[in-house]
Amino acid sequence: MLSHTPTTNRIIAAATIAWLATASNGITASLTPQEQKLVEDAKKEGAVTVLNPIFSDRTGERLGQAFIKRYDLGSDFKFNNLRKGTGQTVAQVRQEIVANKFTVDILLVSAPGFFDEAAKRGAFEVLDSGYWKNHAELTKAAGQYANYPYVVVPFAYSFQPIWNSSCPGMSNFSAANYSDVVKPELKGKTIASDLTKSFTYTNTALSLQENGVLKLDEFWDKLKATDPLVEFRTEPKMQMVITCQRPLDMWNLSGRVYQNVLKKPDLAKVLKIGHYSEGQVMLGNQAAVIKGAPHRSAGKLFVEFMLSKDGTDIFIEGEAMYSFMTGYRPPPETVPYVFDMEKTKLLGLKDWVAAAQLAKPVRDVWQAKFQ
Repeated sequence: MLSHTPTTNRIIAAATIAWLATASNGITASLTPQEQKLVEDAKKEGAVTVLNPIFSDRTGERLGQAFIKRYDLGSDFKFNNLRKGTGQTVAQVRQEIVANKFTVDILLVSAPGFFDEAAKRGAFEVLDSGYWKNHAELTKAAGQYANYPYVVVPFAYSFQPIWNSSCPGMSNFSAANYSDVVKPELKGKTIASDLTKSFTYTNTALSLQENGVLKLDEFWDKLKATDPLVEFRTEPKMQMVITCQRPLDMWNLSGRVYQNVLKKPDLAKVLKIGHYSEGQVMLGNQAAVIKGAPHRSAGKLFVEFMLSKDGTDIFIEGEAMYSFMTGYRPPPETVPYVFDMEKTKLLGLKDWVAAAQLAKPVRDVWQAKFQ
């Protein structure tokens, strides 16, 4: 029979208690104190709903599974990936704040003006993040809007030219600058992204104008001369490119190419991705947990998950987007689909909040031309 000294017994008891806590809660030593504080309440809440315009069904499913597993939230925990257009996401949350009746927990979208005003009105929960410090410096350096402890930026995307080289007249096409995507020979082959339904298209246009890349009125005249179809969702536009209905989209997401290649690998041979030598407008997506939401602890915990490397790897792999995490390198699967942020001119806006006041007049001019 083994015997132990009192000191040894105390050590064994402490280790046993620590192991039992870890085993019962599913909390590993790698979790931050902030995460550990939120786990038990998140389990009790039993669900979280993320309203966003970007996460595909595949990405949403993988995020949900990894989130539940990382924090041992249980098989009954419900992860809801609710996807709508950028304007629709903001409109829904604005309406819920006014009505003080909430169905979503997290708003995740690129809409700096809305986030700034809502934060001033006390509409968001205070975040205590163990990971935001890893993102804050590069987010600021890239000229993006954040407002910690209320609003953080888990990722960014950028609209790039996408085309199908197998379509008639496109075998020798390439897009390296904005003049390339409005050439007369592209008549009947282009898409006009609908500014009236998207904050991100509008802010991209404003950034290009502010940085002296485009004179919007003149550029839109050239785009209109190509007789474009008007559409705002990136996925339907991607299908137009794939089917050769409209083989060029000047503003789509490289992640949409990646997602379609996963389904049909042969598409990798014909779908091409460019980036603009004048610069790529980075669209940081802000995230906040809504005060009064039904699952606030789970919401805060999911924000932490998105800011962690484990969470970042999942949505970067799923959407081929960009992270401002210091020292971050994307998963190897996505490398062919993203530009090198260190070698690409990155554009932003001097004042994202003030830009919200310019949205309507810019949209009005666009609408007068295309609708």
